[in-house]
Amino acid sequence: MKIADVESFPVSYTLGRAFANSAERHSSRSTTLVKITTDEGVTGWGEAYGPALGISRFIQTYLKPRLVGQDPLRLEYLWFKLQTHKGIPKGAMGGIDLALWDLKARALNVPVYELLGGRNSAVITPYATGFFLNEDDPDATAYLEAEAAEVRSRKFRALKMKIGFGKERDIKRMERVRELVSAEIDMMVDANQAYDFMTCLELVPALTALKVRWLEEPMPWQSFDGYKELRKKVSFAIAGGEAETDYRGFIEAIREHVVDVIQPDLAASGGLTNSRRVAVLAEAFQVDFQPHVFGTILALPAAVQLMASVTNNQPWMLFPRPVLLEWDTTPNPMATDLLKNPLRLTEGLLRVPEGIGIGVEINEEAIKNYLME
Repeated sequence: MKIADVESFPVSYTLGRAFANSAERHSSRSTTLVKITTDEGVTGWGEAYGPALGISRFIQTYLKPRLVGQDPLRLEYLWFKLQTHKGIPKGAMGGIDLALWDLKARALNVPVYELLGGRNSAVITPYATGFFLNEDDPDATAYLEAEAAEVRSRKFRALKMKIGFGKERDIKRMERVRELVSAEIDMMVDANQAYDFMTCLELVPALTALKVRWLEEPMPWQSFDGYKELRKKVSFAIAGGEAETDYRGFIEAIREHVVDVIQPDLAASGGLTNSRRVAVLAEAFQVDFQPHVFGTILALPAAVQLMASVTNNQPWMLFPRPVLLEWDTTPNPMATDLLKNPLRLTEGLLRVPEGIGIGVEINEEAIKNYLME
């Protein structure tokens, strides 16, 4: 079996209302789907990361010619082979790698988790990610109230909200969300690298009083010494890693206990081939492994496959720890329209799909509705 074709589809959706994290305002959602087809008709789908049109063109002009004619089952060989030259975008590699894992699982008629060691967990506990700055008035809380009501109605056990909009405003927003959801729902916060070390220390009393489970990306990611010092001064977990793409960076962050929770983005960091290594390394050093998943179509189902296979939650124990996974609750109709069988929650939980590949099927006919020119 040989690779016969590689196709890429940059897709986008314009939001009815923009929202912001600490770094930028989002007025649209966009991504790049990747389809790999073999000479025997077996296909696999993946999702790349990065500027959709540029990543799509890079896949077509550089990666496709190097993939056609190759054996698609040699996953690790191809992962390294394609990166023998410097400067290959990890986000493009992520789309190719995810598609190859999906393809191999379909060729063998098994779910991807079987290729990753087998299913250790049948149920995932998603946490709701949202609570961006939506208001025209940055000190208003109406949208926070609406999102809190949705979290409660969908029976999420945990949520993650955005901070990084100024210390006093952050505290006001966090206190309001905690008031709305009560202490029964775990709460995490994500600053998207907005703060310096001293501001983080100033926020510690409020974060502690609000029983925050983790503080994510509080400072610029490469400030590893700052992260290590901050960990010594707090009683809650420090999380980060979505900004990391280099495996050597993950090695240092885990080995040096820079964070308590490591968060590779499957698509952005090069796919399942890279992320599964990070998961094993994290387990060895007792660092929690929680992939970053946001605004995706196929990276979420792929992350479900990975989390179903990892053993970080000690599934053999009488009372294993819940397997958490980020669940984007912001508007993105592509996440359902482009799938024939999108993932659905029941009572706030996700049962791991048992279908082959990454467990979902692309609705190819619907791609044209979102295709970028």
